[in-house]
Amino acid sequence: MNKIYLRFVKLLNPVLSRAGVDTVQLYDILRIKLIIDERRPKAMFAVRQNNKKKVQSPWFVSFFSILMGAFIGLTLFLNNMPYVGQTIYFSVFMVLMSLTLISDFTTVLIDTRDQFIILPRPVNDRTIAVSRILHISIYVLRLALLQGLPGMVMIGFIDGPAAVPIFFIQILEVTFMSIFLVNIVYLVLMKFVSPQKFKDIINYIQIVFSILIFGSYYLLPRLINVTILENISILSHWYSYILPPVWIGALNELLFHHGRANLITIFLAITGLVVPLLGLWLVAKVLAPGFNRRLSIIATSDGSQNTPAAVKTERNSGFMDKIADLVAPDPVENAGFRITWKLATRSREFKMKVYPAFGYIPIYFLYFTLNGKGQSLAERWENVKAGHNYIILAYLCTFLLMAALSNVAMSDKYKSAWVYYTTPISEPGKILSGMYKAILVIFYIPYSLFWGAVIVSIWGPAAINDVLLAMLVGIIYGILMALFLIKGLPFSKPVMIKQSGGRIVTTLMTMILLGGMGVGHYFLMRWETVIWIAIIPFLFISWIMLYYYKKTTWEGLEMADDL
Repeated sequence: MNKIYLRFVKLLNPVLSRAGVDTVQLYDILRIKLIIDERRPKAMFAVRQNNKKKVQSPWFVSFFSILMGAFIGLTLFLNNMPYVGQTIYFSVFMVLMSLTLISDFTTVLIDTRDQFIILPRPVNDRTIAVSRILHISIYVLRLALLQGLPGMVMIGFIDGPAAVPIFFIQILEVTFMSIFLVNIVYLVLMKFVSPQKFKDIINYIQIVFSILIFGSYYLLPRLINVTILENISILSHWYSYILPPVWIGALNELLFHHGRANLITIFLAITGLVVPLLGLWLVAKVLAPGFNRRLSIIATSDGSQNTPAAVKTERNSGFMDKIADLVAPDPVENAGFRITWKLATRSREFKMKVYPAFGYIPIYFLYFTLNGKGQSLAERWENVKAGHNYIILAYLCTFLLMAALSNVAMSDKYKSAWVYYTTPISEPGKILSGMYKAILVIFYIPYSLFWGAVIVSIWGPAAINDVLLAMLVGIIYGILMALFLIKGLPFSKPVMIKQSGGRIVTTLMTMILLGGMGVGHYFLMRWETVIWIAIIPFLFISWIMLYYYKKTTWEGLEMADDL
């Protein structure tokens, strides 16, 4: 397959040569990169056997991609308006491809390791930048073809066998359109913002994108009536002319439904074919110059700099010191609190795993509560306000605590944790206690109070005791999770660790316990006094459990094998 992809790249040589790319060097760079990739073990969808050896699961990747393609391919059966169906299909397809690029291939684009080999050679910026983009394109194209396979089968039943090769061309269009749009954004950012800001912006784009995808998957089916989409005329709205999925869907409309086609449809179909090539030329000719220099700056931007961001961080540390002294007066516990606070708020990997939960929780709440077929959205919301479903939102905040605790002991740079084991500390549980308090102060308590204020503003002051009790239940659940599942010091274990069967059972048991307490809380809500009284023993239980968590010994910890 790699040879086929490289031959396809040769077809682009006329465009690339005019843009200033050395096509001979480009071919050799791509060929060597693909050979290296074949020999490198893949991290995606990999598991560990005996915590030592990674085993790749390519069949799982292929099955998941085909299943997702079959799911979004159902939109092609909007027979009344097939143009609408194709536009929706390619919109979802393009979003998924963009998300894959942002989440998995950002590091490939800004990888600085091969600079040590290529930079001393007479290779220009355009050649290096285009080689990065085409290297990414080859891997994304593999996923795109798997994901588009069910759509090609479905379009064969809808428009006949002749539509299958045209649909294949459309998949190529949407894939390259996604690649070039994402990379153009990246290269523009690299050109105009500082390296540190570039890394932060990309990180937050990834987080926001994942929340949008998650919300679209869960909420759009509940908020949109599919029967309405069948009667929409895409081209009657001017803004549809600037949407790439409309351009791509126009090719099928032009060739197989030409009775409805007009000059605008012809123009849009040509635009969908030409824009990816123009994007490649724009990247190579305009944005690629200076690419090597900007990569070198990014590679050396992790050191401490006297920038406004660094000054702001210094000011924030003063606030953190006051909170740490108040919440964790014990010196060892205070140290665990400070370490966790600083690493959790600075680590991009930790943010990528935890911050999306901020957006997932309200989406889950709306998904569970906006029921009622045949009712308008306003009517369904009135039904939510009339009931006591706010208790679901109060307990869903616990999932943020779960996400933070699940990742606080893990890090890609876990070998730095050797410093823990060189200190004369007899009770490491104090570090764990400081870690847990930091997670509560940074994430869980502020987030729960925010949604608690929203709940009280909508459902009234009678919900205050429910919010407080739900918060205490969440804290107790977090301590249970920390006692039985979080056995590592802050950021001290490697990321890829396979859970044992006993660990999975413990996780399920704690979640069932949380659900049981939530159900019991729901049935007791009619007695306000009982809820207020229940807060006192739950507060005492959380204090006792945290006290025992603080007594964790060195023997009760899990350490990385190579420390």
